[in-house]
Amino acid sequence: MAQTASDLLNTHWDGSLPVDPEKIARSMGVQVLREFGMDGCSGQVQFENGWPVIRYDITEAPVRQRFTIAHEIGHIALGHLNGATTLFRDPPSNFSTGAGKPDETAANAFAADLLMPERVLRYVIHDRGVQDIARLANLFAVSQVAMRYRLMNLGLLPAGQYQY
Repeated sequence: MAQTASDLLNTHWDGSLPVDPEKIARSMGVQVLREFGMDGCSGQVQFENGWPVIRYDITEAPVRQRFTIAHEIGHIALGHLNGATTLFRDPPSNFSTGAGKPDETAANAFAADLLMPERVLRYVIHDRGVQDIARLANLFAVSQVAMRYRLMNLGLLPAGQYQY
């Protein structure tokens, strides 16, 4: 049965920002391994000896590493894996590859939900008055591009309201 990002946050998150996807993965029983260069991919997830293992490239920007881990958690939580499957996430230089693949799109949406929980994001914007994309991105430890997409997807980015 597929799990949502909210399910995982409710079970494995301590409520502090930024959300720590590596800590969540480990709490789920997922091994997370840091790799130095991964032959053109940002990360991967696969089953090894019956257990999920996430690998990610430490040569990429920290915000990219965090999103990659969250993306790979998404593949696990959404049930995209089976024992014979390895899923790879594209390198940052190739953002469009996989964009049309439903599993990749779903894993990206999952990662955004995990790293930028809607209820927390709405609280920070509406109750705390933070409306600067750079500040929001910094608070959630994501890229400004990821934050901008998240705000647009949640309908929280009316034209001209948020600044870079």
